[in-house]
Amino acid sequence: MNLRGRRVHIAGSADVRTTAGLLNYAHSLTKELTILLARLGSTFLIDFGREPRSGEEGRGPAIVFYWTILEAVSSLMESGALASSGQGSLLLSLATSKTDTQIPQERRGLYSMLRQSGAVSMEFVAPGWNSGAVRRERQAQLGDILIAVSGGEGIEHLAREYSRRGKPVIPLDLNLGASTRDGTGGAARMFGEALVDSVPYFAIKVGQSGSELLDRTRTRQGQTPVHEVAASILRLLDAVTPPRAFYVRMLNKSLPQFDEVEAFFRSVVDPIAMEFGFEPLEIGIGENDYAWMNQAIFEGLYRSQVAIVDLTGVRANCLIELGYALGNAQRVIVTAQIGTLLPFDSSCLETYMWDMKSESATLQRELKTYWTRNFNRPPLVTPRGSR
Repeated sequence: MNLRGRRVHIAGSADVRTTAGLLNYAHSLTKELTILLARLGSTFLIDFGREPRSGEEGRGPAIVFYWTILEAVSSLMESGALASSGQGSLLLSLATSKTDTQIPQERRGLYSMLRQSGAVSMEFVAPGWNSGAVRRERQAQLGDILIAVSGGEGIEHLAREYSRRGKPVIPLDLNLGASTRDGTGGAARMFGEALVDSVPYFAIKVGQSGSELLDRTRTRQGQTPVHEVAASILRLLDAVTPPRAFYVRMLNKSLPQFDEVEAFFRSVVDPIAMEFGFEPLEIGIGENDYAWMNQAIFEGLYRSQVAIVDLTGVRANCLIELGYALGNAQRVIVTAQIGTLLPFDSSCLETYMWDMKSESATLQRELKTYWTRNFNRPPLVTPRGSR
């Protein structure tokens, strides 16, 4: 997997009774991994909030890791060592009306600097709602890769949400307990499951073994040097199959616009999708794993990380699939041949209007600009929890 532009979510927690040595190891690993990923052009899904600490008087290492990630990102920004992602902000965070009040005083300067620098995009859930589960569901929609560190029920729920969307979950063997002292073993338990069968957690390119690659990431409860573990995690991620870009487009070859739509996808969409690290998924091309086409369409669409929807010809099936992707709060890129009269609801979405009379290089440049601007646009409806 090309990690440039992939939004990585490093999440988990530890029990307050976990030893300082083991927690320091976890923070060092988090920092090292963040630095390596950021230098490759990855972006991060992050939390802003309290920083509970271990020890009887709460003066030990933190039992959450997001401020360590933010510190690492900040140091890279100051040194100019960050690689450009080309796909949205460096940091994306879900927030509530309480987020600002939960920032520790000693972290206020870092928080303000990151926000003022333009490195952070924040999406707010409705105030006054209990949004824990809803936030995790939305995080699984926004993130591309979950790296799970210990934790309890929260990380287990988050992993299920990522997995059911076909997104890779990389559980680490490090056992730190959980801040809430719940769950069934958190990431350490999932690590053991993935060693036996990695398929529910991540898909690996043909010719490589997911279980073997995961086994190489063992921390051995802090005994393996941090740089070795981080390098092994990157090797595993490199072997993970690329995220998919699902194509929604005119497929009827008898229609007069088909040839131009085909030319647009082959000469413009394919190169840009692959430049951003996506593997095109187009129904009717390649091996068919389903008994009937509708199942292939909607399962493929659901498990893809971006839907590229071309509305040329205003085909009913394309509009249905557009609505499905939007309703599922997926990333959607909307295009149409210039002159297409879009229905009312669709016309309200910013759409890239293309004309094959232009040079392919020009169209690629225009689509790339549109893609960068719209790739992480917010969902149609703001997510809310239950009272």
